[in-house]
Amino acid sequence: MSKILTYTKKMIDPLNADPQDIDISDIAHALSLLCRANGHFPHFYSVAQHSVNCMLEAKARGYSDRVQLGCLLHDGSEAYLSDVTRPIKPHLVGYAEYEDQLQNQIFDKWITPTLTKEERAQVFDIDDVVLYFEFLSLTGVRLSMPEPVLKSVPEVGLLEFHRVEQRFLRLFEKMKKPTSCEPYIGVDWCAGRWMAAVLKDGKATCRMFDTIADVCHTYADAEYILIDAPIGLPESPEQAKMRPDKAARAYLSVAARKSSVFPVPFRQLVYQNSKETIWRMSQELGAKTSRMGLGIFPCVRQVDEFLLHHPDWSERLVESHPECAFQALNGGDGVLHSKHTEQGIDERRMILSNYVSNVDELLSSVAKNQKEDVLDALCLAVTAEQGFESVQTPVYRDSKGFPMRIVIAKQ
Repeated sequence: MSKILTYTKKMIDPLNADPQDIDISDIAHALSLLCRANGHFPHFYSVAQHSVNCMLEAKARGYSDRVQLGCLLHDGSEAYLSDVTRPIKPHLVGYAEYEDQLQNQIFDKWITPTLTKEERAQVFDIDDVVLYFEFLSLTGVRLSMPEPVLKSVPEVGLLEFHRVEQRFLRLFEKMKKPTSCEPYIGVDWCAGRWMAAVLKDGKATCRMFDTIADVCHTYADAEYILIDAPIGLPESPEQAKMRPDKAARAYLSVAARKSSVFPVPFRQLVYQNSKETIWRMSQELGAKTSRMGLGIFPCVRQVDEFLLHHPDWSERLVESHPECAFQALNGGDGVLHSKHTEQGIDERRMILSNYVSNVDELLSSVAKNQKEDVLDALCLAVTAEQGFESVQTPVYRDSKGFPMRIVIAKQ
């Protein structure tokens, strides 16, 4: 029998495939169930997850959509040929030729005109870079090659198969649609609820939600959701130093804005219900806790609980900080006045008007006490649209594997 049966019930000859039979659903499903490193990692880490990480690295480097899609598809042939370890491939007579033939068919089916030599070099350079950091993160071993520069934060934790498959397909569909179809989401804590600003085709809308789970489920198709809430909680003074909060304060050029970056509470504290217990544990753990900071405990706990139950969101729900984000959108110039003043609201409104066509209309549709939250949430949505980077590199992870980063629009 010269053909294999695929997930979508197609019969295909991997050595002489008909391009019409090559199906992205088959590729996403098979790669999500195919383990990297021949299964020698501490936990299951799929080829699909690797491919997603490669695509996000290409995006972080500012490479073209063609190269990003090439990165997502670069191991597509393994859905039909399986993953053969690199040292063995040269010794399998004819294998390299068949692999190249099938991989070129996959590239050419969805990327036209075909990838150039330079574009292919970018794709396979990223493949090697992500490979290096996969082994470093998952085994602690540095491969025998110069340490490359990584712009993104690859998710190498254990994820559910079907969630990786869904994300692979979601990213593929996003690349095949016009950019104007992309919704950009920013979220801010607002009097015990969540204010979500949605930016699409240059116009914004806003909506209130009871829980962050409601936000994420409603906008599940968004590639990223930027949120003004800590993600990646420390559990010791040493881990607290790895947080980007100090870098965020240093980035803010107006001294009065620096105090807006609160010390992030330790994970152990946000799950306590008694203030007395919180103060006592703060002393025992060496945690910096302020009375003003106590007010954000409910939102911090809600986000952390959500991520603990939905770890696949830890790379898509991304922490930002409105004061830092506004400064970045203002060409690096700090915002002079507090957002609690009319001058401050007007400053922020003017900054956002450079990116959003209906800021004034949006502000006039909400209560006066919600204007600050609308502006903050919209600022994060614009940051998502512009493309973002962390105020601190490298990006460290907390004990749960969640990235500790605060992002701003790329400078």
